[in-house]
Amino acid sequence: MLEGTFLKHSRIPLITHQTWRTLETESWNDIIRESVEQWIEVAMGDGTADGPEMAWFLWDDDGIDALTKEFATDMYDDIQKLPYPVELADMFRVLVLKWFGGIYADVDARPLKHPYGWIQESDLTPWTDASSGTELALHNPDRDEYALPSYTPASYRALFEDAVAASTSQPSINAIFGIGADNLPDPDPTYWRMGYTYPVQVTNWASVMAPHHIVADQFLQTLISDIDRQSEDLQIVDPLDITGPPALTAAIQLVTRREDPALAWNSLSWRNPGDPVGGRGKVVAGDALILPITGFNPGRSWFQNMGSKSTSHPNARLWHAAAGSWRKMDLKVQFGKFCRVSLGMCKEWKKIPT
Repeated sequence: MLEGTFLKHSRIPLITHQTWRTLETESWNDIIRESVEQWIEVAMGDGTADGPEMAWFLWDDDGIDALTKEFATDMYDDIQKLPYPVELADMFRVLVLKWFGGIYADVDARPLKHPYGWIQESDLTPWTDASSGTELALHNPDRDEYALPSYTPASYRALFEDAVAASTSQPSINAIFGIGADNLPDPDPTYWRMGYTYPVQVTNWASVMAPHHIVADQFLQTLISDIDRQSEDLQIVDPLDITGPPALTAAIQLVTRREDPALAWNSLSWRNPGDPVGGRGKVVAGDALILPITGFNPGRSWFQNMGSKSTSHPNARLWHAAAGSWRKMDLKVQFGKFCRVSLGMCKEWKKIPT
């Protein structure tokens, strides 16, 4: 493939995917409009930093439905059981990366660097999990070759076969995830009082994957299993737990347990002894890069900072405005937040309105 087709040091195609309920731009608020404009500038080769032109797609609700029917035919009926729009949007961001690869970014997230250079040379160097003394390094994982399902469109099948034929044995990064929350582990209660499921938890307002990465498969398999198992209770299941950042974190954890069984998940924290100030990118499961919190969550205030550095820090790739486009006022959710933060109670209450 030609240089510039992928992010550097990867087999991840230079494609950005975003989604919004409508393509009628006059209905967008200023945050969304300005953020999307920045992505378009980057796609055109302008904007934040040097880099090649890249593809950019904005998917509306009809597009998501068409994608799901065409490329998740065997899952479509189950996916339609998800009761809340935010769950469908969460599902989409993984499904589109599974089939087409690239970068997913929320419409209120803004690139600070061109994605072409998001993988830095330092990210490729081995690192040591201080808790176990295990060294982890970039390598080609020993995985079964992916087989396309029978319903795959013929046009896609031809592209897939061409991509397989062009692949090389050179190890490369095939997924990038960013830590969104970085807290001390149990028994310290800070992480759940802040509303997180895990002390170290990835975010899902931005994710990056090569097509058919194992994390995408794991996420979707778990989602369908959860839908079947909790089909009578989906209305009361917290969307965060079934499709949100905790669900993505759990999928990555399952993959790393199989492929890096000695890894202690919390060693991904910037607190891992021996890490540089501000943390560093760390490869897990052979080809997945986990960025420190500054990667996708820079510029946090001093309160609940969790080690986040400024948006000008070398680790910062993307900034999230946290406009909360899926939010609506819910007194019970707001009281639950107050109850957790101020009183240290209400741990199991829903964290987002439904």
